Amino acid sequence: MAAALAARARIERLLASPTPFSGDDGSADPFVTAALESTGTPRHEYLDNLWAALTASRVIVPVAAHALTGASNTAHVPGPVLTRAPGHEPHTQDAAQDAAALAVGLPDGHIALPVFTSAEAMRAWRQDVRPVPIEPLRAAQVAVAKTDQLWVLDPGTRDLRLPRPAVVALAGGEDWVPSWRNGPVQAEVVAQLGAVEGVTGVAFAPGEGAELRVFVRIDACGGMAGVAATLEVCQMVMVNPAWGDLIDTVELCPLPA
Repeated sequence: MAAALAARARIERLLASPTPFSGDDGSADPFVTAALESTGTPRHEYLDNLWAALTASRVIVPVAAHALTGASNTAHVPGPVLTRAPGHEPHTQDAAQDAAALAVGLPDGHIALPVFTSAEAMRAWRQDVRPVPIEPLRAAQVAVAKTDQLWVLDPGTRDLRLPRPAVVALAGGEDWVPSWRNGPVQAEVVAQLGAVEGVTGVAFAPGEGAELRVFVRIDACGGMAGVAATLEVCQMVMVNPAWGDLIDTVELCPLPA
């Protein structure tokens, strides 16, 4: 009981302390809402515009009202699986770190920091947590340190996974330049794929289901077996984890020539 009361007192001090958002009423930023509602925009532009709006605003993170205890790391609630970050001690006087204790499991097995556009969106997710507005920079730093360098926006309603390179760039105080319009990143992809035997050209476009679409022209003189062998090496190049901080997801499109 004493531990629970102490934990409650710590979170109350955290929430009562002066912050840049002391007057925040928990409403969604109109610019963020406008970006979210522009669903007719192509996917790559949609994410680009949404990210710009989010980082110019504030995000809301969930903080448990009391210490999270028990052996299970999973809370059985609607929506994505909720997991507790290993070794995390609740109520650290840092709301973003406390939010990492409520990290969200994504369908692909990765873990993301839950961030919200409004207190209402958070209440739709869970009723037993408190909304705390924080700077996007801090949310990104904790996501990089405590999760798989990912945000999930409005879990339980939107469940929108935001790109790893965007979170990593923000955590480092840099602007995110998506790979579909990032010249230096594309130049490095060309250098690596161009060194593969059988590759005669590389081109790029925004992906439809991924961040970047990479077109690879492959010499077909060696027949389909040769094309398949070249494509396999290209796939190995692009699945290198080193691309993780630069390219979120890739569609590799071979063009036999």
